Amino acid sequence: MKNLSFTNNENFLINFISYLVILLPFFLVSGPFLSDLAISMVSLIFIYFVFKKKLFYVFNNLYFKIFILFYVYIVLNSFFININFDSLKISIFYFRFGFFVLALIFILENNENFLRSFLISLVISYIILILDGYFEYFNGSNIIGLKTLTHNRVGSFFGEEAILGSYLSRMFPILFALYIFF
Repeated sequence: MKNLSFTNNENFLINFISYLVILLPFFLVSGPFLSDLAISMVSLIFIYFVFKKKLFYVFNNLYFKIFILFYVYIVLNSFFININFDSLKISIFYFRFGFFVLALIFILENNENFLRSFLISLVISYIILILDGYFEYFNGSNIIGLKTLTHNRVGSFFGEEAILGSYLSRMFPILFALYIFF
């Protein structure tokens, strides 16, 4: 992207969407509402920047064009093949992830401290979840007193879902890559 100059309000919005992405590991622990809200807000604010600064060239990207083809495919598949309105309801708003990726690129180019802050956020969430998982395993309840140990599976802050291991294993490649990067 081009070297852009921003007003104070625009810098505030860039910092705001940066903080939303930095807090995303914690939002994912809290459940789907806050993480989906953060991704949607980041995408909407990015679209605002695209139209305000006339940054339409960001859409002239091979990966974004492939994403649009994939998006059209899943929407048409949900509509014609599955004829399942739940599937259509999920896939129709999938476009926000394409804009979210473009927004991440925008943030990376306009906020030099973003990656370091995201790494710190990820490390803190990892440490809290691992310590809480061990605490729950040995004591039967997590740090805040919730008893979520079911069938010898630790739930930590995820509650009865017991997806602590899944969360840690899926976020580990990002954590490892950022650690190697720095």
